[in-house]
Amino acid sequence: MAIATERQDIVDVLENYNEAFGKADYSDIVNYFDYPASFNLQDKTIGASCKFKLKLIYKKIRGDLPDYYSYSKWDKIDIQLIDDSIAIVNANFSRYKDDDTVYDSGSAQYHMRLIDNEWKIFTLMPYTKIKTLN
Repeated sequence: MAIATERQDIVDVLENYNEAFGKADYSDIVNYFDYPASFNLQDKTIGASCKFKLKLIYKKIRGDLPDYYSYSKWDKIDIQLIDDSIAIVNANFSRYKDDDTVYDSGSAQYHMRLIDNEWKIFTLMPYTKIKTLN
């Protein structure tokens, strides 16, 4: 029961974050993060030590989306609890146009921390494919 509740708490945070992203509500987006936050991209890591810097990063990310972008939906969310306060989330999403058709999809890994009974993102890493090395 506790694990199901914990899973739902994490999913709820991601759903709310995703909704704020769709609305371009930068003041709300930054509330889902713990600072310093980092974006680990393929060629570099971008850090945000405060809400102001994170707002600038999201204005750039959101601003680079096409004008016909309307909203995103999670297609799949896999959650691993590392301990009582750290979770790693692998999520697949689709991006939609105003006419509710998918125009893009992607994946990202979110590292989250439980702070004062709230899950917060502290690292985000977009990816196209994860390879398991044996």
